[in-house]
Amino acid sequence: MLHTLLSNKVEEPKKRQVLEEEYDIQMSEKMEKEVSAMCNLSQGILEQGIQQGFQQGEEKGLKRGMPRGRQEQRIKDERQNIKRMKKLLAAGIDKATIANVFDCSVAELEALSKNKNR
Repeated sequence: MLHTLLSNKVEEPKKRQVLEEEYDIQMSEKMEKEVSAMCNLSQGILEQGIQQGFQQGEEKGLKRGMPRGRQEQRIKDERQNIKRMKKLLAAGIDKATIANVFDCSVAELEALSKNKNR
């Protein structure tokens, strides 16, 4: 009987019918309200479980994704800075000035200008 009441696959009118026909329970107004409350309870439990699942999934995703996202952003920023440095070097801007702006050494800039693959 509890399976019938708590099932989220059976609609409320069908539940009342099953209770009347299979369990010989007369559906008074009070009993109909109680059946309705039990139906809402199972729906509430289901919705609460779904919400908890979403929250846990989101928390796990953030824990895994944020460090990876930060690392990917650092790599992207580094690549953009390298492109900017190369453009400034190609434009003939003083290496010391570029190194100062990008907070790196002149030696790193010279290595960058020799390395065409980056």
